Amino acid sequence: MSEQPTVEQLIAAAHARAGNDDELALLDAVIAVTRDLSGQADAAVDQVVRQVRAAGHSWTVIGEHLGVSRQAARQKYADRVDRLTEAPPAVGLIRGRDLQSGLSAALTAAEADGAAEAGTEHLLLGLLTDGVAAATLEKLGVTRDKIRDASRRLFEYPAATARAGDPVFSGEAKAALAAAEQLATERTPTCAPVVVNTPQLLAVIAVNPGSRARRVLNALGVDVADIKRQLHCYVNVPRTAFGRRTRRKRRPDDTSARCSFCGQPGSDERRLVAGPDVWICADCVVLCGEILAQPSDARST
Repeated sequence: MSEQPTVEQLIAAAHARAGNDDELALLDAVIAVTRDLSGQADAAVDQVVRQVRAAGHSWTVIGEHLGVSRQAARQKYADRVDRLTEAPPAVGLIRGRDLQSGLSAALTAAEADGAAEAGTEHLLLGLLTDGVAAATLEKLGVTRDKIRDASRRLFEYPAATARAGDPVFSGEAKAALAAAEQLATERTPTCAPVVVNTPQLLAVIAVNPGSRARRVLNALGVDVADIKRQLHCYVNVPRTAFGRRTRRKRRPDDTSARCSFCGQPGSDERRLVAGPDVWICADCVVLCGEILAQPSDARST
């Protein structure tokens, strides 16, 4: 192993990098040289932490060796070592930042419960972190405390001290992620990249009657139809070249006209507003207003 460079060697390297005797140029050069060394050291630690994680060691153990807490170690290195490799996205898919945050929060929630696996009830907790799914659940009165209370009534979790290692996603959770990715693929225009976000995952786990997440929602008295209605405009864009079906011109009183967003036909009860080869129903107008009223970070998916 090479020895650590001395101060004289660092200054000599800075002189060579500066190329002249100007003091300010030398200062810039020595800062650049030390920054390069620091970056190499960080890269080396990242690589070894990745190897340690791949070997199955927990963040608690890694934190002890780094001289920091488990939380600090995970916060600093989790994104760098790709903690979510237990359920990798399908080829050609991109996970949005809101979904990535939600998945990470789900694993953290499972760890807090002392569970070896993060189930769909933990995914439900994670979805409250950010994005459209969080706004939808909050609007329906779903909170973290309510989910935790219902989960502990419905399911048994071991003591945290009885679990070894960090949790991974359960088979049900992995299947839900795969279904969300498939939904995103089916509902993304062919001209656009396929990005899976929190609305697709919430739609999948909410409509599955046998999932642990659905059991929690049922226990909380949440009407799944309300979730589907809130998410309709996010997960029901048809997969065509430009993301919408080809339509012929229709008269406002033509009962065959359909909302361009939810696809529901027009009627006396469901009035449609006409645009240039586009229609929108009253329900979708209300939903659009609610979405636009949300904070901008909750709408970025």
